[in-house]
Amino acid sequence: MDLSVKQMLRRIRERNEFAPKLQLVFLKRLYQLLKRGYSLNGALEIVAWDEKLTGKTKTIRQCLYQGKHLDEALAEAKFHRLIVMYIYFVRINGDLLSSLKKSIHMFEQRLIRLEKFKRTSRYPLFLFIIFLILLLIIRQSILPSYIEIFRFHAQSHQTVLSMLFIFNLFITAILIGTFLTVIAFVGWKIMKEKLPLETQIDFYTRTPLLRHYVRMQTSFYFATYVGLFLKTGLSMKQIIEHLEKQEEFPIIRHYASVMLQHLNKGQYLDTLLHSFPLIDPQLADLFKKHNHIEALEKDLAAFADFLAEELEYKTRRAIMFIQPATFLLLGIFIIIIYVSLLWPMFQLLDSI
Repeated sequence: MDLSVKQMLRRIRERNEFAPKLQLVFLKRLYQLLKRGYSLNGALEIVAWDEKLTGKTKTIRQCLYQGKHLDEALAEAKFHRLIVMYIYFVRINGDLLSSLKKSIHMFEQRLIRLEKFKRTSRYPLFLFIIFLILLLIIRQSILPSYIEIFRFHAQSHQTVLSMLFIFNLFITAILIGTFLTVIAFVGWKIMKEKLPLETQIDFYTRTPLLRHYVRMQTSFYFATYVGLFLKTGLSMKQIIEHLEKQEEFPIIRHYASVMLQHLNKGQYLDTLLHSFPLIDPQLADLFKKHNHIEALEKDLAAFADFLAEELEYKTRRAIMFIQPATFLLLGIFIIIIYVSLLWPMFQLLDSI
């Protein structure tokens, strides 16, 4: 009984602790071992020495023994789709070391951006919670005392009652807004898997900020995918067929399916790309501009680098905006609260 409980707790711990940072650790260790000449199976066996990676490594090895590709094994072990995408190209070019190196670099940059965002947003969130607690204390303790103090002065008493109403309204709005945001986020996460992909794309297209981000992300992955495939010597139709088979990026898979249907009818690729709302028009223009594969490959790589830099710049700008904006809003609210608490006293002094 004790043994089964321990095994269950260990499985839960392994599942919960396989964080993105551990995924990066896994990739780096695997890369270093392969560079030293180990076989894939031997490298995985050594990686499994780390208890935190044992469960995931076991899953990967089992998948490989069943004849699955490495990218399928990583997907089964719940690795991030960015990692799975780069390892997928091993099927085509057979260069595992190069794919691992590229996936490590891209995933590490992603983790650095996420860590910066979390670090920057943590302090404003803490201040917001403190501010909300302060509002509740004022509402529950200070304002009732003010009502007692100024009950014989009509003007001040009316001011305090107005303040109480505003505080109630403000606190209620914050709580309802927070609750609705959490419900919307959780609801979208649950419903996303059940909604048809066309509905999801329509939702992204109709939401301005989300549309811009998803378009950049989709265009980046599409350009990266096609650019890497072009290096292997595949034709454009074969590349699109591969895009249709991959499962990591549903939007790209859907677009690839549509492209195959229309290409078979004689339509041009750049025209089709222009018709997709979540593909950057500049990316579509590249396919119209070039007939030469090598030139297109270079331009796609440059465009993917440009989008990566643009995403990083916008993330950095958002991070730089969060703290000053939060401090400014909190400062304004604190001044308003301070003046509101003093105003009944000024009215009382004026009447004396």
